[in-house]
Amino acid sequence: MKLYVILAVGLTILALDAVWLTFRAGYHSALFKSVQGSPLIIRGFPAALVYVLIPVAIGYLVLDHVKTIQEAGIRGAALGAAMYGLYDLTNYATLTKWTLEMTITDILWGTFVCSAGSMAGLLVSKRV
Repeated sequence: MKLYVILAVGLTILALDAVWLTFRAGYHSALFKSVQGSPLIIRGFPAALVYVLIPVAIGYLVLDHVKTIQEAGIRGAALGAAMYGLYDLTNYATLTKWTLEMTITDILWGTFVCSAGSMAGLLVSKRV
């Protein structure tokens, strides 16, 4: 997998997440404060690792195995649903104040953003 493809996936996901998290900032802040009893404080290094690990996973688990944009979208969506589902369903199962709304919304978001990132990565790999 070429580094520029991984970067394209990462930048796509980062850009979409920036818009989404800005739009949902109030909800997320209130939820995390309720769950942990203190305001949300982002730890930069682990957060940055997420934006490395997800594109690498998409590169090796999706893009190395597809030829069409449709395949990339579907496989990316499946990977996103699995990754975000694991996180959100674990939180919903173990954190009493974690909401069903957050669980469903975040899984759907992860499904979308990983699908979009996968399609962007495939488009870049075919054009460069």
